[in-house]
Amino acid sequence: MKKINFVLITVLFVLSSFNLTVISNSDTGLVWIDKWSEDIFKQAKKENKFVLLDLEAIWCHWCHVMKEETYHNSDVQSVINEKFIPVRINQDSRPDLANKYRRYAWPATIIFNSDGIELIKRRGYIPPDQMKEELKKVISNPIPEAVGIDLSKISFSSKPILDYDVRDKLVKGYFSSLDSKLGGLKSYQKYLDRDTIEYSFLQSPERDLGDKVAQLTLNNALMLIDPYWGGVYQYSTMGGWDYPHFEKLASLQGEYLRIYSIAYSKYKNKNYLIAAKDIHKYLTGFLMSPEGVFYTSQDADLVQGEHSSEYFALNDVERRKQGIPKIDKNIYSNNNGLIIEGLVALYRSTNNKQYLDDATNTANWIIKNHKMGDGFISALGWILEDLFDPELIFQRIGWIIKDKHFYNSPAGFATSASSCEICAVSGPTLRTDENIKLARFSSQLYSTSYDPLYKTIAEHTMKYLVTPNIALSSVTEPGILIAEREFIKSLLGLS
Repeated sequence: MKKINFVLITVLFVLSSFNLTVISNSDTGLVWIDKWSEDIFKQAKKENKFVLLDLEAIWCHWCHVMKEETYHNSDVQSVINEKFIPVRINQDSRPDLANKYRRYAWPATIIFNSDGIELIKRRGYIPPDQMKEELKKVISNPIPEAVGIDLSKISFSSKPILDYDVRDKLVKGYFSSLDSKLGGLKSYQKYLDRDTIEYSFLQSPERDLGDKVAQLTLNNALMLIDPYWGGVYQYSTMGGWDYPHFEKLASLQGEYLRIYSIAYSKYKNKNYLIAAKDIHKYLTGFLMSPEGVFYTSQDADLVQGEHSSEYFALNDVERRKQGIPKIDKNIYSNNNGLIIEGLVALYRSTNNKQYLDDATNTANWIIKNHKMGDGFISALGWILEDLFDPELIFQRIGWIIKDKHFYNSPAGFATSASSCEICAVSGPTLRTDENIKLARFSSQLYSTSYDPLYKTIAEHTMKYLVTPNIALSSVTEPGILIAEREFIKSLLGLS
């Protein structure tokens, strides 16, 4: 069998160039705009109104509830129609918006003035009475609430390596965040955190707490896999693993597929291989398009807005008698990139060429059908180096360093290149997770090609990540430790 070089390569695509089907945006009494552009703010200024952004996810239970209960409330509708322009956007279709407001979960509610300045940002479901009060408060006192970190006031690191004390704090943060009793992180939600597990794989024997918690997490996270259809639910609540939220996201299928495949190779635990194969079964059975690429998600609810725990307790036959939850059939390159990555990992752990063929077919279709150019950093496709022309790879990553929208001086890369000059989101939004990905990918590219472009990208990204205000802004951020490790290895010529 031909030896395959499994270095992971990045490619950037325009997400807005293909199949951005808009969901139905009709609530009785409200007329929703479903495209995000500066024209919204021009209209708001002309009509002396505010802009209400409802950033939703098609698969999200509480988004459905808020749509039915809050936005169908006549009092809420009256206030909105008088002083607001309502905009509803599917967060999967706009990674720039999703990345900027992800911390507010879905649905996220953001209100702007006509200059595109954020006034308030609210997390999750808002009942009708509270929404009415929030709207009236904005009308009576349109003053922006306090903001978080101001990037313009940060002094970024001049070198791409962590200071000793910052690295030490990151390592301590990693260990202190681990739940040694139940696995996962010490949080209300239980899920498999990709960077935490991957960093655990790198721990030395004398620091085996991470390795033990990794296996505990992998074992307990098996409860998030659908026993009948396969595929992984988004997370569990109540601080345990047995209260799942039933939505299935393509991005998470790819991440779990990769981690369980790597875990099987490391620990030889057959349950991990079964988990990976069950995820693959779900992907090909429910989310694969006729062309062999993958859709975005499957809804948590059979009937939107109604909890479906009883439905998901049924077996395959009984479920199908009642119907199948809605599948979002949009196709995005970032989701498919993560699935490609997972398929490659499964191939490496099994030598089953079917998984490699699935990955290759998906990658070829995305390359052919998604344009290169102005897009989103999150659209990072993972490709097998031997399968594609290196010059094509170079062209598709090289432009980001030249684009003023992406290149943030003196460190890091913004999440997107926005065409909206008025919107608040047009300013550079730098996300740690996306810069971690870019640093790792460019380091891997440099380690195989020694092209100075990739070294430049990796260094510029690392200067952002190692800055103390960024590196220590979360309780735990092991991805930065992994990125630094891979960056140093690339400089030393180590694979």
